[in-house]
Amino acid sequence: MFKKAKTETYSVREFLAGKHKTEVLPKKNFAFIPGVDITAQTFLPVGTSPADTLVLLVCGAGAFFIGVTLLEKMLIRNGNTVLAESIASTINFLAPVGIYIS
Repeated sequence: MFKKAKTETYSVREFLAGKHKTEVLPKKNFAFIPGVDITAQTFLPVGTSPADTLVLLVCGAGAFFIGVTLLEKMLIRNGNTVLAESIASTINFLAPVGIYIS
């Protein structure tokens, strides 16, 4: 059922020469345009400047509230007023709490 891992043995000479280490391949990033790498640092400029982090936080909060508002409007149009009202009351409670904490 479970295969037992083989124990690899190296001589002292091979160990000191570094032949026991596995080869680490460089991480390749997906590029839309040749020469332009898209990484997490491209979208999350954390650590570069406090202003960049603040802009990212404000834009993220704005996108969240716009999304919740659109969700509520969609629910009201479909007749789910109880669910829309519960989402609205939850957001109306959590938004000031979140602003106070931050």
